[in-house]
Formats: sequence, structure tokens, C-alpha cells
Amino acid sequence: MRVLRYTLRSWIALLVSSGLVAGCTRDAVTCQSVKGYNLVVVNIDTLRADHLSYTGYGRTTSPFIDSLAAQGVRFDNALANSSYTRESVSALLSGRLPSRSGAVGWTAHPAADAPVLGEIFQAAGYKTGFFSNTTMLTDAAFTRGFEAVEHLARNQSVGPSRTGGKLSARALQFVQQVGGHPFMMYLHYLDPHAPYDPPPDLYLKFAGTMSPNPLDLYRDVRPNCAKLVADGFGPGEARFEDLVARYDAEIADTDRAIRALFEGLRAQGVLNRTLVVVTADHGEEFLEHQFVEHAWTLYEESIHVPLILWAADAFAPTRIAARVSQIDVLPSLLTLLEVTAANVDFDGSALFARRGSCVNSVSPNHPYVGELLIRERSVVRALVEDDWKYVGAQRWLTPNERPRAADVEVDLRKGGGIGPGDPWGPVVHEELYDLRADPHEQAPIPIESSSYGRTLREHLQVYIKSCRDRGDRRANQPPADLSPEDRERLRALGYLD
Repeated sequence: MRVLRYTLRSWIALLVSSGLVAGCTRDAVTCQSVKGYNLVVVNIDTLRADHLSYTGYGRTTSPFIDSLAAQGVRFDNALANSSYTRESVSALLSGRLPSRSGAVGWTAHPAADAPVLGEIFQAAGYKTGFFSNTTMLTDAAFTRGFEAVEHLARNQSVGPSRTGGKLSARALQFVQQVGGHPFMMYLHYLDPHAPYDPPPDLYLKFAGTMSPNPLDLYRDVRPNCAKLVADGFGPGEARFEDLVARYDAEIADTDRAIRALFEGLRAQGVLNRTLVVVTADHGEEFLEHQFVEHAWTLYEESIHVPLILWAADAFAPTRIAARVSQIDVLPSLLTLLEVTAANVDFDGSALFARRGSCVNSVSPNHPYVGELLIRERSVVRALVEDDWKYVGAQRWLTPNERPRAADVEVDLRKGGGIGPGDPWGPVVHEELYDLRADPHEQAPIPIESSSYGRTLREHLQVYIKSCRDRGDRRANQPPADLSPEDRERLRALGYLD
């Protein structure tokens, strides 16, 4: 295969010409204009899609979110573009992939030359508010264009759990303050991120009885994962099931907080003219691939997230099976709300198209690309198209090596360790999956035995070269010397020991 010019657009054109990408227009999702509606983007931290009850999960974790999915546009195959918060939120807010924008690593943030959600809607005349329960998004690049900004976690004397209700209350305060003016809000709910510490009533709903010795994900499970598994820790074992029950209860707690948000919007008389997006920044691993938590891999449990669009009585209840990702959200919102934006350069594409007076759903015109580029952890990318998934890593830590990742990060600063990963270096680990036959990625296929594997490998290399040749070297710089404040934020959320 001959490629004359390595640009992102020529890469997409390459995939289209090879039959790996095909756009498709579907039935109308609405014939009612939502132009001028308010917008609320709800991003839930660490929420894997298959633990929501509307997806068929065995526990009723999300009764209110279930109702939104039943009434709105539900994307059944939405994927985060990273399994690390700062990389994935950068993609969501800018519509651009990590490597192409330089939004990579521990301190990832939207690039200065990428117009972001807040700026675009502020320029369109909206009052804008950014409210979060996580300390991971305090970099000013995330809040560009937002007039009201508050990181509630900075002002909380309690732990990170059970704070969703406070976030909803702060958002409703903002709505009241704008006094009927069109508004746009980004809300980042921290639960169900570990440490899992849900309200007792929800915990007991799933666990039945209080565990006498609950395991802490970071202190107990991560450093001792292999030994725990060897001792029987896993599905069906009491300590494992208790861990999952606490995670599920935190989902239920967030569902309760989102219900309160909707009730407040209704009480203020604005809900019937508000478009709400519900999604997540990434998922969570529970030993599906011999390890726990997130920001280690790009397996489906780490990247398959919910994506629901809801507007009262505006959308026909719609389920969309096409594989979409976070970079498609921003261009889709601009299409739906009929907002124009200058100087945008999205890697994603609008998932809706106007057909006369109606809006139809449209499959994305690009493949899925996932990237996790934490040089001290994993440097790995994934390409998915036509139910085939190729994973190529420039640095790959086995489950047994991962507990040492924080120590490795410290060793690097002393000149030791195993060395950081190079996002532009050679691939050292590859995997290929047929997601239709093996949706849980348990049976990797030898790359060389599959024409799909060889083709996707080549296409991912074209993408990497297009990013490298673009001249943005931030992804290839040595690890930044994190400030004490940044280091403490990472430590509080389990990223550093």
C-alpha cells in the first residue's frame, strides 16, 4: 500500500477507500428543532457502560439514567478515547485525539489552538458554567470559555465519595443565577471512582450485609493483586463481590444525584428546553484481564462508556449500534443546537445530519482510535473498525509489573527504572481481536495470520506518523516535574503511591 502524504485526513481517506469506514444515514431522531436549547453535559467518572441496568446488568444501579436512555438517543457502542481522565476529557471538550493535539500523559489538557466546548458556546451567546467533583481538571485549559468555574473537591473536608448531590446543587444555583438566559454547563461527577465509599443504604441494597474487612482498591488490591487472585480473589469470592458491590452502589448514588439535578431543572422551569448529554470519561477493570482499576489498558471494560442524549419530548426513542467515541460529541452538539464555530478542526464527526426539517443519525466517518500515553505506565493505542480491534503498545506493563508503576515513576527521576515509554517508538506489544466473536477480548488472534490485523497495524502506523510529522512534540517530551499540588491530586485518586 502506497501512502504519499501522511496527514490525518489522508489517513481517514485511506480507510474509506479500503472499505474500513462507511458512513450511513439512519432514520430521523427528531423533527423538532432544539436550536436555542440549554445544554448540560454530564460526565461521570469511571463509569463502565455494562454496569448500568439499562444495558442488562444484573443489579438496578441506574433507574433514573435508565429512564433517560429509554426516552432519548442511546448509543450502545460509545467508546472513550482514553482510559485516563485528563486525556479523555480533553478529547471530549475539543473533539480532537490525544496524539494529534498533544493532550497526553499525567498533565494532559486541551491544546491552546483547539477551540473547546466552553469557548464555542460562550461565543454563541450562552452563559457557561464548569463544575466538578474531581481535582484532575483544575488546569485552566479545561475551563476556557466558562464564566463560572468551581472545583468542589478543593473545598470539601470529606472524602471524594458521596459528593454528587453537592455538585447537582451547585449546578442548580448557577441556573438560577443566569435568570432565564440560555446556558451551557459541564458537570463532572467523581463517583464511581475509587475509593469506593457509597452511602450505607445503597451499599446494603447490593451487598446485603456490611463487610467486616472491606478491601481498599489502592492500598490492598493493586499492590497485592496477583497474590489475591492466587488465593481465590475474583468473581464469586466474598471480598471481590464486596468491592464490586461498593462500586455499583456509587453508581446508584450518582444516579440519585442526577435525578436531583433533573428535578431542580424542572422546578426552575427550564428542563423542557434543555438538551442533556450523559456520558463517562472511562470505565473500570475488575480482573477481566488480570488487573483492576483504569489507566492501564484500552480493553473494552476500560473504554466502553454510556452516551445518552435527552431532550424532553424532542427525540424519538432511538438506539444506535454504530461505534462512536468522545471526539464525536462536540461536533454532534453543534449540529443539533445549530451552533456555528470558527477555526474548529475536529478529529470526530457529527453523529447527526439535517434532512429537510428533520435530523437523522449518521455513522461516524472515521475509525475508533484510543490512546493511553502515560509514559511511566502504558503507552498504548487501539484502532477499531468493522468489529476488528488492533492494539499496539510502545510500552506495555504486564499485570505483575503494574503494581510497581508508581515506584518506576520515582525511579525514573533518579535515573533508574525500566525507562519511560516513547509514544513515537517501535511497537513492543500487539494484540488483535474479533469483537463480534470475542467481545470480551479473551482470545487474541496472531497478527500475521489475519489480513485485518496487518492492515490495521499499517493504518495505525500511518496515524502515528501523521501526528509525529505535524510537529507537536509534547507527547515525546520527558516526564514533566509534577508540582506538589498535582502530585497530591494524583495520589488522592490512586494514580501515585
